[in-house]
Amino acid sequence: MDLNDFFDDFRQVIARRSAADGLVDVLALVGEVAERLSDDPVFGEFSLVDHQQVIGSSKYKIHGYTAFDEADGSIGLVVGKWFSDDSPQTLLSSDLKTLVAGLRNFASNAICNNLAATIYAANEAHDLANFLQQTAGRISRLRLHVITNGQLSSRYKEQMLDPIEGIPVEFHIWDLLRLHSINESGGEREEVVIELSDFGSKGIPCLPAAHGSEVESYLCVISGELLASLFDRYGSRLLEGNVRSFLGMKGGVNRGIRATIKSQPSRFFAYNNGIAATASDVKLGRDGQATFLTGLTNLQIVNGGQTTASVLSALKIDKCSLEGVSVPMKLTRVAQDIAVELIPKIAQYANTQNKVANADFFANHEVHRKLEGISRRLSTPTRPGVRLPGKWFYERSRGQYQNERLYKKTGEVERFDMEYPKSQLINKTDLAKFDSVWFGKPWLVAQGAQKNFLNFAKKFFSTSESMSEAEHWDKLSPAYGEAYYQDIISVAIIWKFTEKMISAARDGWYEGDYRAQIVAYTVAKLFDIYRSNGYVFDLSLIWRNQEVPKTLAYELEEVAKLVQSEILSTPTGKTNVGEWTKSEACWTRISKVGVPFSDTFKIFSVSKGERAAAQRDAKKAGELDDEISLQSELFARVSSGYFSALRDWRDSAKVFTPGQNSLLRKASSDRTFAQMTPKELRDLRAVVVLAQEEGFLFGKKNDE
Repeated sequence: MDLNDFFDDFRQVIARRSAADGLVDVLALVGEVAERLSDDPVFGEFSLVDHQQVIGSSKYKIHGYTAFDEADGSIGLVVGKWFSDDSPQTLLSSDLKTLVAGLRNFASNAICNNLAATIYAANEAHDLANFLQQTAGRISRLRLHVITNGQLSSRYKEQMLDPIEGIPVEFHIWDLLRLHSINESGGEREEVVIELSDFGSKGIPCLPAAHGSEVESYLCVISGELLASLFDRYGSRLLEGNVRSFLGMKGGVNRGIRATIKSQPSRFFAYNNGIAATASDVKLGRDGQATFLTGLTNLQIVNGGQTTASVLSALKIDKCSLEGVSVPMKLTRVAQDIAVELIPKIAQYANTQNKVANADFFANHEVHRKLEGISRRLSTPTRPGVRLPGKWFYERSRGQYQNERLYKKTGEVERFDMEYPKSQLINKTDLAKFDSVWFGKPWLVAQGAQKNFLNFAKKFFSTSESMSEAEHWDKLSPAYGEAYYQDIISVAIIWKFTEKMISAARDGWYEGDYRAQIVAYTVAKLFDIYRSNGYVFDLSLIWRNQEVPKTLAYELEEVAKLVQSEILSTPTGKTNVGEWTKSEACWTRISKVGVPFSDTFKIFSVSKGERAAAQRDAKKAGELDDEISLQSELFARVSSGYFSALRDWRDSAKVFTPGQNSLLRKASSDRTFAQMTPKELRDLRAVVVLAQEEGFLFGKKNDE
């Protein structure tokens, strides 16, 4: 897709988002780009804020911020610039300077001049200004982001600006050219290319340890000064996503590590396990007989994030010298085409000794593949006035939706958009969000997408030593079939309707801020009204209609008004509305507020007994679907000769039990495979997983 085609397509995306979410174009632009960048650590988890202010000669304009990153102490401020023209426009340097100056003014006055006192307390900008003032001592880096559909006259270059109150400031502009480049790369994060000479280093001493066409490994020793400098410069961009989540949830600084640096720096290498890292490319240099890493592309620390953060903390907070501090490092070069699949596995296996929660690696769980498959085959019910039924698109990995459209011809794109409208797209964090409000936990949603996602993940991992993860998923899987998917889509419809309804009330009862929190609590309160009256909300009615009926819309708006009033009326001693909504106490108070169970509410109710019966039927259907799916998957391996090859593998007797080898004999024949029981099929799948873990590669020599 060339730049002009991308520009036209992007304008349509923003127009649809603006209409669907009830936002002005610039806020729709910022929201869309923030969503596309949410997996990139240079950006992060985003909150929309619409605020501008003039005090004396100072002007402030801000459209959002990225959450404070506990791992590297960074926070981002965001402003947008929208051009409504039919062709790409140039963003003038004077306009760019004005936008950046506004963000700097906001940050500086928030930290030094109590800007929060001049902003209405019900405005999210008030909480942001308060946060900047109260946590300035913990902020290690401010990132200023300008988002625009215009283009710079020259290629973007990342810049460092003058510090604000001693805090380093990065500047990023996401213009049309840069957004087009990200789109063409399938939404992958931009490369971080590190030349170690830029950090005053001749390189990292290393020894080649393993070599292959896709993977190379090196044993290295990196100085504490260089490690701290790299993390200080790039921050969480160097931390693999799962490790970043771990640090953010549990704290990234270890006092023991800092104490060793302070009192016994020469022993650091002996005491510390070091770090494990990956890179998509490396540059090597030599000095005599010694080999050095002189350049690294896409460096990712997959184990040892706590060590890295602690080394920097010792330097910056404790003012320790890092002279004499050396850190062991295992570096693996991973080919770019397999990086997405392999790096999370390296991270998971490298962290098994550190008790990183399984939830941190939930993004690759089988439940996502299952829901993705359902979304591709399950059409929505036909509605009056709609010629063809569509589908909801479940995005299992970031950028899937865009990639599906990217290389289609014009007619194919139009058919794709009819089948999967952008308004019918949900992703993994949306799934967790909708599940949480359906089960009455809106305070988790208010804590942010990542934390809510990790809490949602916990139920998919075994807590019993006697039950493996595969067995636990087999037990849960039937409950996460088509019926569950339809329920989640129904919640999505209510959620999206509520967003639009609240935005439309901006000039009426809606005070203009905390929309995300009001939506989460409103939808959760709607379902709670039914539960507190002995009923369950009938989501099947929403699925069949694919919309919120007008009869329910009025009641939903009244619930939203109630919720807004309750969350803005913070208890004595609590002034930060955003933080208040993150507490279970907020939900406890709102859930206790009585709402009359009107005749309209009754239309959408089913008894708890009817709901339980429907769930039992859905589970039985799910069990049958799982059996058919598993049988089809394994039969494909039978037909390909996979099990015959595995049975003849030279390590089969050593790796598999007699019972597992018996299963392989049955699976080697179409006739005997057809006679296998559901339990035998599940056990056979476990044999496949074990074979993969033990290095069996079908179609390649396994006897070398």
